[in-house]
Amino acid sequence: MHLIPSITITIALALAGTAQAATPDAQATAPTRASVEAAVLECHTQYADRYATHVDAAPSEIAAGSFAACRQQMDAFEALAPALAKQDEQVAIGLGDARAVERKIVARFRKHVRNATIDAVIRARAP
Repeated sequence: MHLIPSITITIALALAGTAQAATPDAQATAPTRASVEAAVLECHTQYADRYATHVDAAPSEIAAGSFAACRQQMDAFEALAPALAKQDEQVAIGLGDARAVERKIVARFRKHVRNATIDAVIRARAP
């Protein structure tokens, strides 16, 4: 009778060790700011290249459309905003408003992406 509980415990420990070994380290698989920014910019550039010469739309309209088309990539960037805000000097010492810094980071990046998309449209349409 003592053999069955010890086998059960041994199997449970082996399975737990396998599950733990199979679980990737969260930080090792977490995307970096650079990789997420690059994915957003790449998506917007591809969108601009695809539609710049095929539709009769202003560059700002194509930029607006690209935000809808690249929503998944932008969501990934916005998910990083809380961690990025913690790196802000004022937030790190407890004086800054983390939410306000998050909003600033996202707004600044959105403006940069919009301008980069407009630039991509203009370049695609240049003779």
